[in-house]
Amino acid sequence: MDSPHSSTVVAGYRIDGTLGEGGMGTVYRATQLSLERVVALKVLTAELSADPGFRERFRREGLLQAALDHPHIVTVYEAGETDNRLFLAMRMVEGPTLKDLVHRRQLDDRRALRLLTQVAEALDAAHAKGLIHRDVKPQNVLVGAGDHAYLADFGLTKAHDDAGMTETGQFVGTIDYISPEQARGAGATARSDVYALTAVLCECLTGQVPYVKATEERVLMAHLTEPPPSLSQVRPDIPAAMDEVVAEGMAKDPEDRPASAGELMLKARRALGMMPAAQAPQASTDSTRLRPTTGSPTRGPRTAAKSDPGATRLAAAAGAPPGVVGAPPSESSAAPRTADADTRASTGAPPTTAATDRASTGRGGFLAAVLAAAVLAGAAGLLLGGSSGSSGEAFSDSASAGHVELSFPAGWQRLASAPTIPGLTFSQPLALAQGGAGGGAATSASAQRLLAGEVSASGPSLLPRTFTAALNGALPRPEAVQLGALQAYRYSGLSVRDLSGPLTLYAVPTSSGVATLACLSSSSSSSAPAAQCAQIAATLKLGGTTAFGLAPSPRYATALGRTFGALRNGIGAGTARLRAASSASAQAAAAAQLAAAYSSASRAIGGLTASPAVQSLNTSVAGSLTALGRDYAALAAAARAGDEAAYTQAQRAIGGDRARVAQALAALRQAGYVVSG
Repeated sequence: MDSPHSSTVVAGYRIDGTLGEGGMGTVYRATQLSLERVVALKVLTAELSADPGFRERFRREGLLQAALDHPHIVTVYEAGETDNRLFLAMRMVEGPTLKDLVHRRQLDDRRALRLLTQVAEALDAAHAKGLIHRDVKPQNVLVGAGDHAYLADFGLTKAHDDAGMTETGQFVGTIDYISPEQARGAGATARSDVYALTAVLCECLTGQVPYVKATEERVLMAHLTEPPPSLSQVRPDIPAAMDEVVAEGMAKDPEDRPASAGELMLKARRALGMMPAAQAPQASTDSTRLRPTTGSPTRGPRTAAKSDPGATRLAAAAGAPPGVVGAPPSESSAAPRTADADTRASTGAPPTTAATDRASTGRGGFLAAVLAAAVLAGAAGLLLGGSSGSSGEAFSDSASAGHVELSFPAGWQRLASAPTIPGLTFSQPLALAQGGAGGGAATSASAQRLLAGEVSASGPSLLPRTFTAALNGALPRPEAVQLGALQAYRYSGLSVRDLSGPLTLYAVPTSSGVATLACLSSSSSSSAPAAQCAQIAATLKLGGTTAFGLAPSPRYATALGRTFGALRNGIGAGTARLRAASSASAQAAAAAQLAAAYSSASRAIGGLTASPAVQSLNTSVAGSLTALGRDYAALAAAARAGDEAAYTQAQRAIGGDRARVAQALAALRQAGYVVSG
């Protein structure tokens, strides 16, 4: 068969035009005559179509791919052969590719991460079915209406046991995004797709591919031998934490990469401070007492901080470790002023003059990172208790997947495929059903099904925003329950779009995400959790991950206090040197000392293991401290160069980023880690 042209009919599809061409085939805009449906028709090259090994793989993968039903994967309607040419008929997506958006500079960070998070969900769904994409690149991400991302070209995927190259020695994958193992011709895994997705993430955030080289050979060698790129060197405004995410995602050893695409994007959102907003109920002013600081800092002699008689302090638990942060808000900031902002670090005079006292410096405020479990639980209207089933239930069978393990009674069996719950993407899901897999009682009106696994979520609700958006009505207040030795939130009687019956969710915060159990029933007669499903949930065990409690963590509080205590010492010494500096070189040395203190604190905070309930807040604190470290580094550079304009600009940046620190700590305070004087 020659290349089709307009008005040609191929296997029941009328060719209406050409959408694009590549090394493996041509994509046409076509109409499926039997249904009058517009499709994207990919006709593979004659060389590939004649390859017996490729033909067999194409047939097998076409069947698997056609079975994929995911909102972010381009639907395959048909995979077949006509006139000795293989073809794929796919959903037609009207819109640009992600590569187009990069070239047009139409991607800000938030939009890029929103689109790539959808791509990650698609990849994880494919990986769960045993499919590896092998050619993740921005050209294969289509952006439809409403910024809905679709991952395309699954027709060229391979299964886990296929080689990395075709029999003709051609790579399967695009050179700018190819993983080291694929570049060596070795077998690819799901983590090869994670590597490629990280490379795409780099391009979306910087506008350039990870390794910009003169030849393809040098690009290949870079993937094999060079360290992952540093995004902060290309864009200084990108936090250093993002460099760590890229380093992990593009690690040479696949075992050092995130286990899933969703995990990669969760870390990226944390690094850039883009986690979903908190959804917990507001704390009652009757049980929480906060003490703000005094007014704005002034230029002139140092003044003592005055207490606000109208504000009070959150009661601290005995033995809470004190810490200090020196980060007052700027003079023009309207952000809340907190006691953590009482240490007034002087920014010094412009480098051409002797140093003067540029900001008032009060005594250091203390971050008493304390455990406030009773206050937090009371404010949220929750009391730990109400055990969900007996933790000692002796069931005859058990099953595990990923980090979760469950026991279940006779009459329940493991399902071959997991049911779909709108807005919830489970990593390595474990699905059980009453009455066995594949039908029978599992589809009756009284049937119960249970889906368990880890979900990427952050914030006090421990639920993804995509799920809460799929609810019919507002998210109800959760109940704190025990699942054996684990603490969990239980959401009962949820009504979810496209689900026929009520849903009960259990959410357990862990170090690798949120262990989530969903109990589904096709019966709408009751919103109470199904008794037997609740008993199974109570058998939950976790392996390879650490569970957190629902209340603020004493260990995390201790680490916060220790870090801010060290920061107080560092900024105290640096501020004294800066105030006393009488030359530009002395100013530079003092500013460099302050930069080091803030940067060290940022690294320490960024390295803490925090519960998903506060992980995004932790990332925000670390990011704001990183920004202050950069500001003081800029101040030092301006002093060394004698650049008065740059020095003044750095001073203004310091004021703004101090306000960011205050805001970040205020959010942590609302989560139970509080500021006191």
